[in-house]
Formats: sequence, structure tokens, C-alpha cells
Amino acid sequence: MPESLAGIFQGRVTEEMTLVLPDKGDGTLSKKALDGIFGYLEKTAGIIAIGPGIGVSNDTEKIIERLILHSNSPIIIDADGLNSLKGNTKIFRKAKSPVILTPHPGEMARLMKRQSKKEQCKTINSGLLTEIEKDRINTAVSFAKETGTFLVLKGVPTIIASPEGRSFINSTGNPGMSTAGTGDVLTGMIAGFLGQGLTPLNAGILGVYMHGLAGDIAASEKGEHSLIASDIIGSVPAAFKMMKG
Repeated sequence: MPESLAGIFQGRVTEEMTLVLPDKGDGTLSKKALDGIFGYLEKTAGIIAIGPGIGVSNDTEKIIERLILHSNSPIIIDADGLNSLKGNTKIFRKAKSPVILTPHPGEMARLMKRQSKKEQCKTINSGLLTEIEKDRINTAVSFAKETGTFLVLKGVPTIIASPEGRSFINSTGNPGMSTAGTGDVLTGMIAGFLGQGLTPLNAGILGVYMHGLAGDIAASEKGEHSLIASDIIGSVPAAFKMMKG
């Protein structure tokens, strides 16, 4: 976490184990954080999940780029981690370790089309979004093959694609999950399965399925209209129990 936000995080969340890193004084990580990140990866951690809440700046762009190019650990990139790439998808072919990307359609559109900073502030090209939604499977498969990444294209339905051209359609989930933070929960679940030894492809498939199943359980208890991300987290144990049954 950025050092200027450490007190807020530690007061808000009681379960976390923290690594306080240099920031720019505005709550976004400084590129100086890279030494701490790589040191922690070398000694303790084996998986990277990055993007949710990280913000977009010149420093975060450098952090994402360095991690892709030099980390020996598999990396899952979501949210502002994807936006920080500014459409530079060629970098994935230079990655040292497997890369899993988890974009929603808007983030997918930014990955597929390089844009200037000025253009990124505008509404995403509606034609490209339409193209993505009309052919989600081929969009995901083509991108995964071209970039050598494992792609989780979130939406209805969520598609998981591999660099070899395989694709999987998820059958769980509901409209109530289209709310802030639910994608961050998915990123964490995929990272958790990856850390337990699953391959990137299987971690993506199982993470997406279990995430949607937890969402369905939460919706059955609380309804779709009021569903929030923490409801999904609260239903993860029930999803595991259902799978065992």
C-alpha cells in the first residue's frame, strides 16, 4: 500500500498483511516502490495481482511495465493496471512469466486501440465496444493468441481464453454483479487459486466460475438490485461448500 494511505488501510481492514511502499504523496505509488516490490517477491510472495485502486500516472505506468518485463512471478492485471498500459500490448510478448488480464469491455477497448491522453478522457469508441460485444469469443481468443496472454473478458457471458487459442464460456453470475468492486473480488480469487498451484488457465476458469457462483448465492439471499461486492465475498465459503457437495 502507498505509505500515505497506510493509516487508512490499517484502520479500515483488520485481516490484511501489509507492505508499505513509497508513494508520491497523493496516494499513488512512486516508481521507487519497485525495489520493495521485487524484494518482497524474491523473499515472500509468488504471485502479483495489480491494478485495482492503483491509479494512473507516469510512475504507475513504469511500475506495471517493469513488473511485466522483469518479474519471475505470474501477474494478474486489472483495472488501472490495464489502463496504465495505454494500449501497449506488444509488451506482453516480452514478459518473463505468465500474464492474466481481466478487462471489462471498456478496458478491452482501450487495450485494443492505442489512444492519446486526451482521447482517453472521452467516451470510449462505441463502434469498438459494439464489435467486442458482438463477438466476445473471437475477440478474446484473437487477443490472447496475439499477445500470448490469458484473457478473462468480463461480461455476459465472461470468456476465458488462452494463448493457444482455447476458449471457455462461464455459466455462473447475474446482473446484480455489475457493480463497483466485484471485478476486484474476481482478481483476488484468481490470484488465490494461482497461488495454490493452479495453472493460469485453470485459475482463470475456476476463479470466474466460483466468483459467479458466489454472486448467485448472494443474489438468492439478498436480491440482485442491492447486491454489492462485499456480499459476494461473504458468499465465497458457501460456494466452496456447494462445490464439495
